[in-house]
Formats: sequence, structure tokens, C-alpha cells
Amino acid sequence: MAYKALYRTYRPATFDEIAGQEHITKTFKNALKNNKIAHAYLFSGPRGTGKTSIAKIIAKAVNCEKAPIENPCNECDICRGIEDNSISDVIEIDAASNNGVDEIREIRDKVKYLPGVGKYKVYIIDEVHMLSTGAFNALLKTLEEPPKHVIFILATTEPHKIPATIHSRCQRFDFRGVSVPDMIARLNTIVKEENIAVEKEAIKVIAESAEGGMRDAISLLDQVVSYTDTKVTVLDVHAIKGTVSNEKLLNIVNSIFENNAISAIKQLDDLVLLGKEAPRLVDNLIKFYRDLLIFKNVNTEENDQLLFTEPTFIDLSKKISNNLIFFYIDTLNKAQNDMKWTNNSKLFMELALIKMVDKVEKQEIVIADEFKSLKEEIEDLRQKIDSYKYVPPVEKNFIEEKLEQQQNQQEDDQPSFEEIPSFKPSTLEKEIEKEVVEEIAKKEDSREEHIIDKKPLYTKEDIEEPVVKEEPEEEINLFNTTIEEVIIKKTPYSTYDIRYVEDVLNNANREVKISMNMRWFDIEREATSTNLSFARMITEGRLCATDGKMAIIEYLSPSLCNRMMKPEIKKQIIKILSEFYNKEIDFLALPKVVWEEKSQEFIKKWKQGETNIRLSPINHSGLKEMPKIKHDIEDMTPDSVKEAINIFGSDVVKVKKGE
Repeated sequence: MAYKALYRTYRPATFDEIAGQEHITKTFKNALKNNKIAHAYLFSGPRGTGKTSIAKIIAKAVNCEKAPIENPCNECDICRGIEDNSISDVIEIDAASNNGVDEIREIRDKVKYLPGVGKYKVYIIDEVHMLSTGAFNALLKTLEEPPKHVIFILATTEPHKIPATIHSRCQRFDFRGVSVPDMIARLNTIVKEENIAVEKEAIKVIAESAEGGMRDAISLLDQVVSYTDTKVTVLDVHAIKGTVSNEKLLNIVNSIFENNAISAIKQLDDLVLLGKEAPRLVDNLIKFYRDLLIFKNVNTEENDQLLFTEPTFIDLSKKISNNLIFFYIDTLNKAQNDMKWTNNSKLFMELALIKMVDKVEKQEIVIADEFKSLKEEIEDLRQKIDSYKYVPPVEKNFIEEKLEQQQNQQEDDQPSFEEIPSFKPSTLEKEIEKEVVEEIAKKEDSREEHIIDKKPLYTKEDIEEPVVKEEPEEEINLFNTTIEEVIIKKTPYSTYDIRYVEDVLNNANREVKISMNMRWFDIEREATSTNLSFARMITEGRLCATDGKMAIIEYLSPSLCNRMMKPEIKKQIIKILSEFYNKEIDFLALPKVVWEEKSQEFIKKWKQGETNIRLSPINHSGLKEMPKIKHDIEDMTPDSVKEAINIFGSDVVKVKKGE
């Protein structure tokens, strides 16, 4: 006798053998038991989920000699006849090849005849969405009011193509994909019945590869058993399916995460040489990153997927961020779409890998992840600090207590005040006094050493500023002109003035920052040999914030910040930045610790609803004030303003446009 495929041999004969469709089987069991079968049903769902199998079980149950019964007996002549297709009362029609009006008219003409053996004639129309519009119209009246001995069961994988007039005349049941645990249970039953030697992990890989289709899973098992003469392994399943093992995918993904493009491309080339197709490899990578995203963000169980038990996979999920996974998936998805329009799909796969490891492409994502990590660490430290219990201060100092005890003891030992020739301080008091004197001497020495050895940062003229009496602001009209008004100006900005940070953060422009960051490392690449050293100084830092005119650059060392803020160096760097970005850009270099402190202070006040936020001054022992540079007055300055500057001084005059 010819070999019968496993999926045909193990087609479910009762509702209890149906995998993963409890919501449907329970409904039909109750309907059959209570004799409440409708005249028309519409089954919709993915392939291989049991639509035709349930239709045949219903056909057997309604015609069974023991009816009404919730499951067919499969022992009577009618049940066995329907099972081996020897009874003509159950008619299966393939709508894909019988989709014309004539075929439906033939059905309409034959439904009036009584069944030959059973109680009902059952019409099972598979792929009903393939019927033409005329065929659907021809079926309408018969479907709405068929004879009492006729049941229609329509099956489709695309219910959206069914006309609404057909929908309204049927009871619709939506089949869902069979879950992995249900599929594994059914496969284990078949393996046990057929006495097949197979690894437990291989069964799980087969179930995961079937993507919810029970028939696909059984067919794959049948194919793998034919492939190997020994025990079925995971490698056998991947060889037949054309997929890549989890171990190899993990190695490729780790190479991408570590920005090792050479290793990632070499591994994929090896897989292509083994016969794996580039589109299938890209699809496997997308599914892998999808599983990684699900594992990170959803409460999963180890039994959900075999991959979730891998220690390397778990370790990778802790290191990689959601934003980076989204970037990888978008890149692979674009490559997958491009592959549809080319004959060289391997090229787009390699380009996608290079893009995924390129630091410039994912620079903004990496910066955002680092900032998020820093925020989490700061929040964790705050919680730890808050968790410490408050310890009240000691009421009496230890030294004071000892002094008091010693003084009381001396008073008890001394006979009388007259007998004491002179006052002598205690030993402990002498030691304390000695330590205080030594500490003061050290401070004085260090102060003198600082004054003698170190050169002053400012000249006397730079330090001294003109003293101006505080008077209420009032309009000053010089030489009978109303074009400008002169008012008292605030103290000029120093090198590390907090007002620079306030201005930038209060007017920060995220879009400008992103566009500048995307070209940040190109500053060094496009620099000339003359400006290369200055360009490298710029790219050593990180652009933290900008308002389009002023940029704050973060450096690890305060000494680097002092070097950047030297007037002669700052002038060159401003020139490079302005020419590179085609606009005037000033900057302020800050140490990392200072920037983190001020940015967190700003965020805290912003969350409290403050506007025009003011921050505490910058205070860092490693930062040095730079000598001021006097800027010449522009030639276009009006004579009246020049006269005011001569009278009051350039440091105290501010010009506003008049009406």
C-alpha cells in the first residue's frame, strides 16, 4: 500500500484531538449535544489550524447513528463511510477551481434532494473567497434559506474578501494559530505513536518554525524523519527548513553589538556558502531581534521559546537597549524591502550590516542610552541616600566632655583657690591649642606659597571694575537723540559664567543639536593640516546642548576645558565651528561632573514648573578664569553711543534699539 503522509494519517477524528481551538470545539460540542446546529457556518483563519477537520467532524456528528452526540462515535457505518469518502452526503468543493456561476447553480439545483444515507447533506466549500461575484450572488438565496436537511460550511483564509451579504447569513468562527505548547503536545503524541527517535529541542524548533500551522508542523516532522536515518536533531530541522541555528544567530548579533563588521560579514558569508539565502538570513535576524525585544519588555516564560533559555541571549538582553534594537530592525527591514527589486540580495545584506555597526549612524542612540543610564544611576544613588536613617547629633562633644571631667577632677584635688600660684591649662587643652596653631600656620604657608610661586591670572586693571552707584533705570537722551537709550549694564560674563549655561538650556534646540551631532566627527575628517590639532580638540568632547548660537561641550578633564577656553585657542575653535556649520557659533567647555550637576539642577527646576530658570554658580577647583579680551567697537556704532561709552565706559553701557 502507498505511504500515507503523517498529516493525513493523524487528521483529528474528534473535537478532543483538535489542538488549540477550545473556543470553537466547546461551542460545537454544546450545539451538537443540544441539537442546535445552524444551517450555515463560516470558518476563517490561518492555514493548517483545523478548519476542514472540524467541518468533517461536524458532518460525522450530525449524521452519526448515536446522534445527538457531542463527538462522533467513529464506529458506525455512517461515520466510517464519511471518513473514507464512500458516502455522497458530504460534498467537499474546492472553490479555487470551481468558482464560476455554473458550479454554484448546480449546487443550488441539487440541495433540494434528500440525503442518501444520513440525516443531513453537508456542503464543505474550501477557499470560498475565490468564488466570483456572480457565484456569490447565485449562492445568496440558497444560503439564506436552504432545505432543512442541508448544512453549508464555508472555509477561507481571507475573510475580508467575503461579501457582507454572505457574512450576515452565516455564523462566523475565527480560528487562531496553534500555540507552541499545544503544538508540542500534539507532535509528542504522533512521535510516540510512530515510535520516532527525536530530540526534545528538535520538537520545539519544529513547533516554532510552523508559525501556528499544525499541518505545517506535522509535514515538517515527516520530512525531517525522512531526512535522517538516526535520531532527529535540531541541526536536521534547520537543514531541512533552511533556517539558521540560534547559536549562529547569537554569534552574528554579538559581533554587530560589538561593532565588529568583519566578523559579522564573514559569518554571514559562511552561511551563504552553506546554501542559506540572503533574504532568509535577514528575515531570521529580524525575528531574532523581535524575540530579544519581547524578552526584554514582556514577562515571558522559559517554555515560550527555546532561545529564552540561552545564557548568552539573556546576557545580551541586559546589555542592549530598546532604541538600539529598533534601529537594527529598521535597518534590516529596509534592506529586506530593497532585496525585492534586485538580483544581488547579498549586497544589501552586507550594506545593512555595515550600517548597523557604523558609530556615526547610531551616535544619537548611543548618546541617549548613556544619558538614560546616567539618570538611572543618579536616581539609584538618590534613593540610597534617602534610605539612610537620620542620626541626631551628639549633645556633647567628646572633647568638651573630657575637658569637663578633667576640670571637675582638678577642682576636687586642689585644696583652695588661694593655694594655686598661677593658672596652668590642662594637657588636653594644650594639645588642642597646639593643633589649632599648626593648622593656621599651614594655611598661612600655603597662602604665601600661592602668592609667591604662582603668577596672577589677572592684572590689576582686569580685576578692578568701575564702581557705579545703583540708580533706578531711566531713559538717557544724549545730544537730543532718541535712537538709543543707555542703561546700566549687568556684570560682564566671566569665563565659566553660569549665565552661559542658563541661556543655552532655557533656549535649547534639540533639532539643531541632532543635526550638529550627526556631523560632529566630520569636523576632524574635513579639517586641513593647519587646523587638524584644533579639530581633534573639538571632537574629543561631546556636544551636550545648544541653542543654535552657543554650544556647551563636555570634557572629562577640567584641564582640557581650561585649554579650550584660552583666548587664543578659543578664537581658532570658534572660527572652525562657524565655518564648518556655516553660522556664528560660540562655545563653553565644561567638565563632565559640572555638566551633570547643572543639567540635573535644571531638570529638577523645570519639573517644578519654573520658567526662565536660574542656576547656582559654577564652582570647581580645577577651572581657571581666563584673561578678558577687549573687543573693538564696530565702525557702524552711532556717534551718540560712542560718546556715552566714553563717558560711562564700555563695561557699563548697553544699547537698545529705539522706536
